[in-house]
Amino acid sequence: MPTVMIDGIEYVPRADILPVTDEQLHNAVKGLVAILYFEEQHKAIGQAFNVLKILAPEIAELAELSVADAYHRMNGND
Repeated sequence: MPTVMIDGIEYVPRADILPVTDEQLHNAVKGLVAILYFEEQHKAIGQAFNVLKILAPEIAELAELSVADAYHRMNGND
């Protein structure tokens, strides 16, 4: 992943978690239940990523660039 420096400080893309609508929550729960129902371990990461895109699209976008950055963003290690 390319590194962007601004005035000598490394820039990390911002990613906010916006409020979730009832429809988004319903679709996310459907996705999680599908992971449990189908028990396809080889597809679980992809399905979990689809749920992440429903609940927090900006975090999913950041994870596509760097899952480590997304992890640190979610755990308060900006």
